[in-house]
Amino acid sequence: MIRLSHSPYHLLELVCAPPGREALRCRYVKTHVRSLTNVPVLSCWTIDTFRREAFIPQTPAVLALSNESLPQAITEWFFHHDGDGSGPRSQSPRRSELKPSFWRDHGQNIVSLEVTNSASSDSLSTTFDRIDAPLSVLLTHIERTSGEDHTSQSIYLAQHDLRDLPKVLQDDLPTPDLVKYAGKGDLYSSSLWLGRSPTYTPLHRDPNPNLFMQLAGTKVIRLFRPEIGDAIFDYTTKLINYAQNGQYGLSDQRTRSASFRGEEMMMGLERSILHNLIWEEPSPTNNNCTILRYVYEATVERGQALFIPKCWWHSVKGVGGGVTASANWWFR
Repeated sequence: MIRLSHSPYHLLELVCAPPGREALRCRYVKTHVRSLTNVPVLSCWTIDTFRREAFIPQTPAVLALSNESLPQAITEWFFHHDGDGSGPRSQSPRRSELKPSFWRDHGQNIVSLEVTNSASSDSLSTTFDRIDAPLSVLLTHIERTSGEDHTSQSIYLAQHDLRDLPKVLQDDLPTPDLVKYAGKGDLYSSSLWLGRSPTYTPLHRDPNPNLFMQLAGTKVIRLFRPEIGDAIFDYTTKLINYAQNGQYGLSDQRTRSASFRGEEMMMGLERSILHNLIWEEPSPTNNNCTILRYVYEATVERGQALFIPKCWWHSVKGVGGGVTASANWWFR
């Protein structure tokens, strides 16, 4: 466990500096934890409401898709089980699985996969590879892990460009009108994400606004304003430099902006520190209480979308049982 200060009661506080000085500075103070801030839910799925309440002010928002906005992918690609309704959701959870009859025709298509192996609970021992492989590799893995006995290996279709999918899949997942008409209409890129829960994407930020749509399963997203995420990332690089070189400062090899992230975010010390700071429960031995005061959190279920403004830092977890699938569009 990484200690964040000399005293277990001294916690990192992120403080906005006066204009004209460094955007944020860090100091140690005694503090108390407050509840996470829930991302607001927009009242309706319309371009005017989205533009006024989310896109123009650049604030995150959850959107519940209307029947007219639901892509065919939700019903054509998956079976959905919503429980029997006889008890609490924890006893009769929603669950999604692939439709084998639909996917078997696409197994030879080459896709981008993330392969993560965790030999133990120690996140520092995690290995990670990105590979291009037939979709059948993922489909076999999902089928093999359909029970509760999951393996230490995770295979996840991550950030696969929608334009590289077969046309029949693209037709089932068209670009939403919000992406086409809320801003300038510039589509920077788009992606499909598909795997079996739990899935995980560490803290990062994107250089363009992002509309993130859940097609199956549930994901929890924790977000930070750009200046807060910058400070957390800077602090993480200082901890890494201290652990590796005995000096508490930024390494020459690290950059502050981190607009584009590489494999270092997926394994090793950076992943471990960021996960502890953002996702672990606060405690005297994990001094993340103040950081958690700045978290915005959204739980996005099937048929919902999340708007992530430009440069807002975010980390994503696929939770619950079954398959989780998402699509997103980066746009301006």
